[in-house]
Amino acid sequence: MDMVGIALSGLSASSAGLSVQANNVANQLSDGYKAKRVNLVAEASGGVRVLGSNSDPTPAGLAPSNVDLGSETVQGMGFELMYKANLKVLKSADDLMKSTLDLKG
Repeated sequence: MDMVGIALSGLSASSAGLSVQANNVANQLSDGYKAKRVNLVAEASGGVRVLGSNSDPTPAGLAPSNVDLGSETVQGMGFELMYKANLKVLKSADDLMKSTLDLKG
């Protein structure tokens, strides 16, 4: 997989993670809601693939759901960082392509 493909797979994975995290936060007060976790797997050729999501088995205790806002905030920050890093890779690939074309011209 090339640099652009790897970065695009990372953008897709981080977007999926942010979507799951936002859904968890939105359902924090829903009775019986189980927080979801995104499942990611590294590809042998580079990049990452989203396998889907599963429910967090942690018991809710006295709360209506098992969503922990602290954990969700940290996960959201991680997925945001992942997204920004992959955008920088795409920008670098674009700059590299422009420099290469400038050399040819």
